Amino acid sequence: MRLRVLLVDDGMSDRIAVSRALAKDPDIQWEVAQVASAEEALAHLTGNAVDAMLLDYHLPGMNGVALLQKLAALGLPTVPAVVVLTGSGNERVAVDAMKSGAQDYLVKDAFSPERLRRSLRAAVDSVRMTRELEERRLRAERAEAVARDALAVRDELFALATHDLKGPLQIMTLNAQVLRRQIPAAAMTPALETRLGHIVRAAHRMGELIDHFLEVTRGQERPLKRERMDLLAMVRGKVRELEATASRHVFVLEAPEGRDFAGDWDAHALERVLENLLGNAVKYSAAGSTVTVRLAVEEQDPQQAVLLYVVDQGIGIPAADLPFVFERFHRGSNVSQDVSGSGVGLASARRMVELHGGTLAVESQEARGSTFIMRLPRGLSLGALPTTPPQAAPPPRGGPSHSAP
Repeated sequence: MRLRVLLVDDGMSDRIAVSRALAKDPDIQWEVAQVASAEEALAHLTGNAVDAMLLDYHLPGMNGVALLQKLAALGLPTVPAVVVLTGSGNERVAVDAMKSGAQDYLVKDAFSPERLRRSLRAAVDSVRMTRELEERRLRAERAEAVARDALAVRDELFALATHDLKGPLQIMTLNAQVLRRQIPAAAMTPALETRLGHIVRAAHRMGELIDHFLEVTRGQERPLKRERMDLLAMVRGKVRELEATASRHVFVLEAPEGRDFAGDWDAHALERVLENLLGNAVKYSAAGSTVTVRLAVEEQDPQQAVLLYVVDQGIGIPAADLPFVFERFHRGSNVSQDVSGSGVGLASARRMVELHGGTLAVESQEARGSTFIMRLPRGLSLGALPTTPPQAAPPPRGGPSHSAP
C-alpha cells in the first residue's frame, strides 16, 4: 500500500528522524513531502492531495492548531488525517489539536518509530471510515428523497386512475337504475330484476374496492365499523351471486339448522374477505368442480367463535409456497402467468380478519385443492390474537382449495 504524507516541521533533524521511521514501515510505503512552515503547508495542500499530515505544533508565524483551523475554513475537498507532534507534553495543546480536527497527538522524543507508524495508520483509517460513513449517509438521503418523489408520483397516478375507473361505474349504475324504471312492469321478469340488481350492487362494490385499493397503496387503514350482523345471511347472498355469475361451478353451502351465526363485525370488511376467498376458489379450480362453503361454531370456545370454511378442488398450493400464502405480492409458483392477480388479496383478507381478533389459515395439497379457515370471535373484545388455526370439526369432503392469488 502506498500513502502520501505531508511532514510539517521547521526542525531539520526532526524531519529526518520521522522520514527514516516511516521509510522502515514494513506494511506501507509512505511518500513523504516535507515543508518547514504553515504557509508552505497551505500552499502544498491547496495544490496536492495527501492522505495524512504529521504536523509540528510549534511552527514559525502560525502554530499547528491555527493551521488546522485555517484548513477547516478553506473547506478542502479532502481533509487529510492529522497527527500533531510537539516537543512538550502539554495537555491543553493536545485538547486544542483534537478539537481542531487532529486524530492523534504525540510528544517528540517520547514515541518509538513503531508508535509513530501505528498512530499514523490509525489516523488514516479513522478518516477513511468517517468519509465512508458520510458518503453512505448522503447516498441514503438521496435514495430517500428519490423514494419520496416516486411515492408522491405513484399516489397521484393512483388517485387519477381510481377517479377514471369510478366514472364508468357510475354510468353503469345510472343506466341500470334507468332501465329498472323504464322497462314496463309486464316485461320486467324476476330474472331480469335480479340481473339489474346484480349490476347495481356490483358497481357499488367495485367502487368500494377501488377506494380500498387506494387506501392500501397509501398505507392507510380504516378503523372497523362494527355492527350486529348475520354472517350466514351474508354468505348465502354471496353464494347466490356466484351461482348467477359463475355458472361453470357447483356451489354448496353447509350450515347446521338453528345455529346462531351473528356477531359484532364490520360487514364491509368481511364482504371483502368473502369475495376474495370465494373468488379465488372459482379462479383456481376447473369448470364443473365444486366449491363448498361451510359454517360452524367452535363449541369448546367460551365465546363460541364462528368458523367459516371455503373449500375447492383447484390447483392447490405447493408445500414450498404455503408459509408465504398470506404475504403481500406472493403468488403460488404453480399459478399460470395467464391468470390475473396482484398477490395482495389474501394479505388484505387476513389483515381484515385479524383486526376482528380472528385468524385466517389454510390447508392445501397441490393438484387437490385448498381449504381456507376463518375463525371470528363474536364479541367486541379483541383480546390476544390466536396464533394457531382452530381445532374444530373437519372440513367438508372435496379436499382443500386455492392457490395464493
